Amino acid sequence: MFDFSSLCLSPDQCRAARSYFGWPQARAAEESGLPIHKLKRFEAGNYIPDSEFLEALRTFYESRGFTFDDTPAPGASAKSAGQVFPAGVVGDAPAADGAKRYRERAGAARVHHMRIALQDEGEMGRALDLIEDNEEKLAELLRTPIESGFFGLSEGTKARHAEAVRLLAENGMLFARLFGRELGGKPAVKALHEPQEATTTGDLLRALQADAHLVAAGDPDAKERRKARKPAASLAEALGLN
Repeated sequence: MFDFSSLCLSPDQCRAARSYFGWPQARAAEESGLPIHKLKRFEAGNYIPDSEFLEALRTFYESRGFTFDDTPAPGASAKSAGQVFPAGVVGDAPAADGAKRYRERAGAARVHHMRIALQDEGEMGRALDLIEDNEEKLAELLRTPIESGFFGLSEGTKARHAEAVRLLAENGMLFARLFGRELGGKPAVKALHEPQEATTTGDLLRALQADAHLVAAGDPDAKERRKARKPAASLAEALGLN
């Protein structure tokens, strides 16, 4: 268990400040210019970054108008004012333009801290970045209207649906990896780099997720392939079956 009491910023305070501005982690990292993988691990409560990072992050939020509550019992004054929610403390300073107040969407919730088993910091950061990138793509896909064809749904709609399911499956694999599990066993490096005849459904899935495995491992070519990848034109293409 990590002791955050001596730090200039705690994970709860960090989440509270970010929630106050209504920012996802990617936006907070972009605005502050700080590494997103450190922000994600720190907020998850399973990592203590260097003091320079913590001081820079706290200074950034304060410069944007957020006031931290540093009482011995974190959040005591805000709690008495009815401003404490599961994710942390909400300040009284005006929100930035377009930002949503956390209190506006606060509801009953529980915060659970889970310890990430993956020890390689670079691999962890790449996996978390992939997860967030997939979520952004998924959100866009889910907003796309359904199109009809001659025999029910159009091929484009079927392909987008399959792509959405593919992204969900890929994130499931990445989350499992973060917590020390390889679904279906750890894939062989050769199987990811070289196409081969599949003998199980697991082989098909690994082939479909090959670039995600390689990007998490730090392969620059796989990263470029993912950037250049265009939306599938057919159901078979989305599922990697053609």
